[in-house]
Amino acid sequence: MIEILILYIIHKREKTIYSIRKEIIELFGFFTEPSIGTVHPALRRLLIARAVELNERMSEGGKKSSYYSITKKGYEVFKEYFFSTSRENPSLFHTQMLARLATLGMLNIEEKERFIAESYKKIEKFMFDIDARLKDEFISLDYYQTQLLKKTNNDFKLLKEYLKNLKVD
Repeated sequence: MIEILILYIIHKREKTIYSIRKEIIELFGFFTEPSIGTVHPALRRLLIARAVELNERMSEGGKKSSYYSITKKGYEVFKEYFFSTSRENPSLFHTQMLARLATLGMLNIEEKERFIAESYKKIEKFMFDIDARLKDEFISLDYYQTQLLKKTNNDFKLLKEYLKNLKVD
């Protein structure tokens, strides 16, 4: 997920690692606040994948600064990460979904429509599984587990409604 956010942040303009982290927090802080210790290894992975390039320059004060920018291949890598199946885990799905929705602008119309359709189906499956678990008389859930499942189901319901009303342009 962090790679998607990084590529989104630098797709308009090159930035230093510190400005990347700061902008991620400014734009996406409602669901993630990565440390430099999270951003740095992700940038290293993106450099290895040739999705970003590093440009080092000396500042006016004589300090070396490293700037990261997205490469042409970076857009392909963004889409690979964006459409990866890592969101199969329901416990991570919601946060990953927010990251993907927040960066949807980097996709073309067909890709956006594909993402929305696939996500809608995935949400319906999760909701079905939760309903089945809540109704299964052979699963012994306590009060807190039941309430958490109901809350999760409601979160999915809201997300499903959001996707249903989302305009694609």
